[in-house]
Amino acid sequence: MRFRCPYCKEEFGSEPAPKCPGCGKVMLVPSLREPNPRVARRRKIENIWRECERRKAELQVALSPKLWRTPKFYVGVIFLLAIVGAAVFRATDSAVTRRVEPPHLVAMRHVDVLAEALGRYRFHVGVYPATDQGLAALARRPAGAPEWDGPYINQLRADPWGTPFVYEPPSADGDLPTLLSCGPDRVRGTADDIAPDPARFDPGTDWTNGWLSAEDRLPGVRVLRTLPEPRLRP
Repeated sequence: MRFRCPYCKEEFGSEPAPKCPGCGKVMLVPSLREPNPRVARRRKIENIWRECERRKAELQVALSPKLWRTPKFYVGVIFLLAIVGAAVFRATDSAVTRRVEPPHLVAMRHVDVLAEALGRYRFHVGVYPATDQGLAALARRPAGAPEWDGPYINQLRADPWGTPFVYEPPSADGDLPTLLSCGPDRVRGTADDIAPDPARFDPGTDWTNGWLSAEDRLPGVRVLRTLPEPRLRP
């Protein structure tokens, strides 16, 4: 630091002097003080805060429209869509694969369900449906069956190959009815016919404890449920 005389404007050395070496006038030079550390720290904090605000404002600036016209942007979008499409395709393919069931297994399950429904029909009515009534008697009350307490199936469908299930009532007391699917060839009496397990025609009496009559059922409510008191029919 250099000093200058306030009268003659002459500069002299870096050390303050009581008189000007040029004009000889007395000068009052203020004593040099050390900077206040508290003030210096406050100024540093203010500088840091200003820099933070400046960078925050830069980050909040809207994206330039030129960004949407660059090849890198479109490549990134295509890559992201490819990843999402592959993930959706894999999930859909896995779900479809799990839901697909071989037709013969579907037919076996259907004839078992029909056989069990026939057993429950016989438990209430006393006999299996007649030939003219057929399997439709499991879904709708037939004429001349006051003890009918169905429906025993939600709806009557064809087998997986589009052929109606074959049903014939038993020819004698104690015999089982004829129930089968004609199989892939749609011809009765061939090796690919699918018949139910004979034990399915005798559902036992455990299911009667939770059986609900047709007028008590509501859509979405399971047919069988546990009731506090069993209701057995002779």
